[in-house]
Amino acid sequence: MSFGSPVVVAYEDRSSAIPGVELLARSLQRHSPGLNLYVYSPLDVLAELLADFTNVTFVKTVDLVNCGWNAKPVILLRALTEYESVFWLDTDVIITGDIGSFVARFDKDAVVVGQEFRGMSDNGGHIRARAYGLVPARSLPRSVNSGSIVISRKHRDLIKAWSALLSDGRYQAAQSQPVRERPAAFVGDQDALWALLASKDYANIKVDYFRVGTDMIQHCGANGYHVIDRLARPFGSGPVFVHMLGRYKPWSFGKIPSARGNPTDYLHMVCFELSPFFEAAQPFSSDLGSPEWLRRRTLPAKLLNLFFGGNVALRGLPLAIISWAAALIGRRTRL
Repeated sequence: MSFGSPVVVAYEDRSSAIPGVELLARSLQRHSPGLNLYVYSPLDVLAELLADFTNVTFVKTVDLVNCGWNAKPVILLRALTEYESVFWLDTDVIITGDIGSFVARFDKDAVVVGQEFRGMSDNGGHIRARAYGLVPARSLPRSVNSGSIVISRKHRDLIKAWSALLSDGRYQAAQSQPVRERPAAFVGDQDALWALLASKDYANIKVDYFRVGTDMIQHCGANGYHVIDRLARPFGSGPVFVHMLGRYKPWSFGKIPSARGNPTDYLHMVCFELSPFFEAAQPFSSDLGSPEWLRRRTLPAKLLNLFFGGNVALRGLPLAIISWAAALIGRRTRL
């Protein structure tokens, strides 16, 4: 049996992320007006911003400030007290298709999570389970990304266990370290969820995925939208949502970084201006006040967009190929 129509939930306590919340709300209203969005937040400005949306409810939430991604299991459990099934989306997601009918295709008994980029998970789940003192029982076919999750009430024990792991002393200690220095099991909330899903205690739960390239796009850097996915579907409507994950957010680019003085930021800005997220946000530009970050301003992005006739999959392909090649060379060098 498939999912019905879950409510969509999100949490945000950063004023800097307000544009993302508005894009999520507006894109959901356009493409899936039958789905209701509940935005949990301490920000009163969001209550005002979302007041006129017919399918959006603001839930004042003041006890989770500065929890970051660790707020997810708490919000999910609160929503499950009222609703049978819940669809979590990060606030850097934009909807590009009818996500309601899309979610209905999944088995209601499954936990549905995002796929973390391309590739197989190998022993990643086992490594994470052992780090938390859990007994590994299965290898999941793909890595877990928690930016998009669909669950039902029957999964509440799993979500409670997830919340408990995020209170683990080792996890909390790791959060004070730079991301690149954290042990794999304690990088973020999704590693704890992956550990549980791979463990003996929860091996009976069916796991399904939002697949990158076909269901969604995990866009982060030049090849976050992978070369293979670009070439597999160069035309047509494409996936039903785009996740602009990572520390570089589109609305961070108020000014053009210096290509010489800050080449990393400049490259990320070029990648964003060529991205599916940029394209999907264009219809809402005027509603957002036509911000600078929704205008294509870098010369490389303008030229590549012109050369590929505005094709979203192909215009970023040259940079994606370079990034993929560099990553392959880097792996071989380390061997």
